[in-house]
Amino acid sequence: MSEDVARHIRRAIRDRGPITFAEFMEHALYGPGGFYEKPPVGERGHFVTAPHVHPVFAELVHRTLRGLWEGLNRPRPFSVVEVGAGDGTLARHLLRLADDEQEPPIAFAAVERSPGARARLAELPIRVAAHLGELGRLDPGVVFANELLDNLPFRRVRRITGGLVEVRVDAGANGFHEIEVPCDDDLGATVAPLRPGEEAIVPVDALRFVDELAGTLRRGYALLVDFGSAGGPAGDVHGYRDHRVFEDVLRDPGTADITAGVDFDAIAQRAEAGGLRCLGLVSQRDALFAVGFGDWSEVQRGRQGRLMAEGAGGRAVRVWEGRGRADLLVDPAGLGRLRWLLLASAGLPTPAWLARARAGDRPMAD
Repeated sequence: MSEDVARHIRRAIRDRGPITFAEFMEHALYGPGGFYEKPPVGERGHFVTAPHVHPVFAELVHRTLRGLWEGLNRPRPFSVVEVGAGDGTLARHLLRLADDEQEPPIAFAAVERSPGARARLAELPIRVAAHLGELGRLDPGVVFANELLDNLPFRRVRRITGGLVEVRVDAGANGFHEIEVPCDDDLGATVAPLRPGEEAIVPVDALRFVDELAGTLRRGYALLVDFGSAGGPAGDVHGYRDHRVFEDVLRDPGTADITAGVDFDAIAQRAEAGGLRCLGLVSQRDALFAVGFGDWSEVQRGRQGRLMAEGAGGRAVRVWEGRGRADLLVDPAGLGRLRWLLLASAGLPTPAWLARARAGDRPMAD
């Protein structure tokens, strides 16, 4: 347990009584000594995200961004903001690709709440900010966020026999524990009907982020990538520590991630209320195939075969291993089930890759 985190949580409970789950998450993840004080991603961290799995993810995101650049009539330079940029793995790849390919000419900025991550990002030739609003209006530009929304603080509402209750966090002699308190009407009105025993996530900070996004994106696109669902429950609350999932998220706060699937219907509705348009929601599997994953995989398969024929077995094995890692990106039971939500300001076209992804087509990428 992080003693700083535990002390701040206990103080908050002592001063105001049981705290919301969102406030508990704020302390555990983003407060002094919290989980995100230093970048926790990567093979040596607690979990990995798609940019760490294989560099082809960045190549395909770069193609995706190119389609959005064309939809914006090819502005020069092309402003791209990554929110939740972490240790900068994706930013580094995209900057390299922009230098190599020269089009589109990217002016990159990164947003990160973690002081440790911002220090790492400051090593790159990019703008770095703690909040999206610090960068000013994007006119035009693109905002990209990979696995950000699912661990922004949220509140929890549960239905019991007597009605709706809010799940809050209290402190006792044996640590932190859940407590149910009557749910206020305003919070209860935000959740869909629940059966007894069911619980809903109210993504209060994710919705605030969408409000900030709508106020920032004067002309442009926003691509939000995360685990979640549309038209159903968002998913159970759980944590990650040392590349393993665990359920007791109140134990040892500050030492693990806390997350729940994203309610993409709620995100899209909030975005549209702020003046943005929802162009589509597709799986990562379909999105990556739409921008050329299948063609890349076939090229690598051919390369592997040629190396074997030339007697370069060691190099062929490395290509095979790389293909195996890359396949994780489109695994429908793993990273392939991530959802890609594309939002846009008024008047912008739907990019061709999104139309292909929605149709399930997998031709050669543009």
